Amino acid sequence: MRHVAAFAVVALFAASSAQAFDVKSPGVGWTEAYRTRELVIFTKDVEKGRRIVAVTEMEAPPEVVFNVIADFEHYPDFMPYVKESRVLSRMGDNEVITYARVVPPFVSERDYPLKVGMTHGTTANGGIFKIEWKAVPEVQPEIEGVVRVKLSEGSWLAEPLEGGTRTRLTYTLLTNPGGLIPAFVVNMSNTIAIPKLFEAVRKRSAGKGGCEEVTAAPDDATHWSGQAVDGRYRYRICCAKIRKKNWGELVAIEFCPRYF
Repeated sequence: MRHVAAFAVVALFAASSAQAFDVKSPGVGWTEAYRTRELVIFTKDVEKGRRIVAVTEMEAPPEVVFNVIADFEHYPDFMPYVKESRVLSRMGDNEVITYARVVPPFVSERDYPLKVGMTHGTTANGGIFKIEWKAVPEVQPEIEGVVRVKLSEGSWLAEPLEGGTRTRLTYTLLTNPGGLIPAFVVNMSNTIAIPKLFEAVRKRSAGKGGCEEVTAAPDDATHWSGQAVDGRYRYRICCAKIRKKNWGELVAIEFCPRYF
């Protein structure tokens, strides 16, 4: 009887854990390829290649997550398999052409120029941030020995949760990696590469979304609350971008949803 009761408790815990992160299939023909408490990945093979949808939730505001993903020049510092990444050109604040070269396991190096569009969160769109891209293989000469990826269409969608303090992050991709790749290597992207991608964004966002203490004069402290210290004020600001000329002299602040 004790064994039955213990099994029931374990089964109940397992069921509640599986339901803790509720993500439904995108539709008919999609396969759930990967699921943990933090990440769910769906795939669908189509005529052009493979479609992927992956969803997670993060303990950082959407703007912080967006800024991490839009930091293209620093991808080699934190994104898995990225050997080179740079911006080739900018067309205003919301559109760029990027180039990346990656070293995936078991296959030849790949590279891909992308046309990337960015949408910033506003009150009008509910605070949703989005990055969309499409391959533009013709804008950069091909490199001998590196396979040019000619089909890559996708997006990152960062939606606010809990008043903007957390993020629901959705990744979509339609791609054909090019070259002759064994099926087991293609499937590894679902169980290894994409989880690594999300973990990299999660860790980087946590680092960017930390709190910082600054000292500022009362005139700089509109809409803040803090403790007076020798005629000045010390504040704890979370997820804010802060630029200072000198220590304690506040020049500009870009607020994100969580600050106090």
